[in-house]
Amino acid sequence: MDVLTRPAPQPDHHIAYGNDASQFGELWLPEAHGSALLPLVVFFHGGWWQSSIDLRYAGHLGVAFKRDGIACWSLEYRRVGETGGGWPTTFQDAAHGFDFAAELAKKYPIDTKRVIVMGHSAGGHLAFWIAGRHHIDPHSEIYQPRPQVPLRGAISLAGAVDLRKAIELAVGPVFAHDREEVYSLMGGGPEKYPDRYKAGDPGELLPFNIPQILLQGTEDDQIPPGLPAYWAERAKKVGDTVTVSILRGVDHLDVSDPASSAWPAVLQATRQLLKS
Repeated sequence: MDVLTRPAPQPDHHIAYGNDASQFGELWLPEAHGSALLPLVVFFHGGWWQSSIDLRYAGHLGVAFKRDGIACWSLEYRRVGETGGGWPTTFQDAAHGFDFAAELAKKYPIDTKRVIVMGHSAGGHLAFWIAGRHHIDPHSEIYQPRPQVPLRGAISLAGAVDLRKAIELAVGPVFAHDREEVYSLMGGGPEKYPDRYKAGDPGELLPFNIPQILLQGTEDDQIPPGLPAYWAERAKKVGDTVTVSILRGVDHLDVSDPASSAWPAVLQATRQLLKS
């Protein structure tokens, strides 16, 4: 069974960050020793921002991080469809959920100086958007003040990190659906909603001024293979540090699955950013 179909483990804590049914997170918390504080991964699950996919599959990732001594705050958010997501609510939830890490640190032994953001697939878009949202125009519907918790870095696991480029590369029978999924999130294309893309597309929010790592498999049938390299070239031009790892024989789900051959690379990237 793949990571979507295996039974999901129960989190250590199920915590609401808002009043909507989809505004909650699952916290995976290793045992802290003495006064030591725990590094934290804030994780956004994928599913093309659609209500049909929720955060449960990310529980396997949470367990794996916990086993390695890393806390994980895995976020649910309103998604396109029955949960009422899309523009602007999905973005607003992502911001509120991330910022809630400051509240978690008041109750749990979390080191707010060692926090990274990570996302898989559509969650990679939200993770990178969090990393760049300090550039958003204050007049935007999705503007939020600069978060209280600083970031050490951002990791994309087969992420749709650049919406405009994902639309451009959405050609052929394999990737043709990508364009419609982006449109469902944003309400339409960039020609119709240029201000939305200016605020909601991470590619419009560079530089992040934190390191970024992008991991993607050679067998990925969801994210165009040229997207990570395009991102790295663009981000490096404005001074950001970017590492791209293309993992041979790895598919779209493998990068989020601790039981796959991709997991050592994910864990290495996580440790690297948390220790930097």
